[in-house]
Amino acid sequence: MLRESANAQGQPINVPAVTRPLLGARLPLGDELLAFTDAIVLLNFDELPLARADLASAGGSGAVTRAAAVCANFEATNRVVDAVGVPVNKRFYDIGAELGVEIPDHLR
Repeated sequence: MLRESANAQGQPINVPAVTRPLLGARLPLGDELLAFTDAIVLLNFDELPLARADLASAGGSGAVTRAAAVCANFEATNRVVDAVGVPVNKRFYDIGAELGVEIPDHLR
């Protein structure tokens, strides 16, 4: 979704930065979004307040609300597809490899 959204808007993106933030996302608010989503996904409650404040400072409170909503949607979707054992579509294997994420055999 992130790659397609960026492409649709003609915005360059560095997809591997999703799993390697030091590479830099090349998106508006990219670094702030990565820090915020990492704090949420990794349950880093020490970093979350700072990441939230940095995102709000750079993009406004609406950016925080939208980013939190996207995180919640992804978490919910992932739990549902994991629970029912939906396999990963083969067209996403390349993206997984680009991100350095190995797809478990039971999801292939």
